[in-house]
Amino acid sequence: MGNIIEFGKKAQDLKSIRDEAVRQRKIDALKKIFQCTRCLLRCAKCGAQLDSDLDQSSQAAAPFPFCRSCYEEHQEFKERQAGTQTHPRYYWHNEFWMRVWESWLEQQRCLDEYRQSKEFLQLLQEVEELLGNSH
Repeated sequence: MGNIIEFGKKAQDLKSIRDEAVRQRKIDALKKIFQCTRCLLRCAKCGAQLDSDLDQSSQAAAPFPFCRSCYEEHQEFKERQAGTQTHPRYYWHNEFWMRVWESWLEQQRCLDEYRQSKEFLQLLQEVEELLGNSH
């Protein structure tokens, strides 16, 4: 009889460990999305730490927090895409450079769509409940 109780306790312990692993995965998923992809202290494109002396008014017009270099590149990309600038400022800002910016912006759009998906919002709600219950 002692073995049956022992087995039941081990099964419960395993379930607890599995539940904790799932909880941790949920929390890690949110951390990755919010801390890594939306950090306001780092450039959204290259990850460099942002300078506090950047022109705040021009940065406010940018869709993402950019360092000075990425901000200028983004401006050039937009101008070239709109046709208001026909020649690159630098020879290495070629068609592949344009494709890099296009694909990076597409990735940002996909991340935004993911963050707005019903499944992600459900995950957010579950983690809020988990963290609310653990305090």
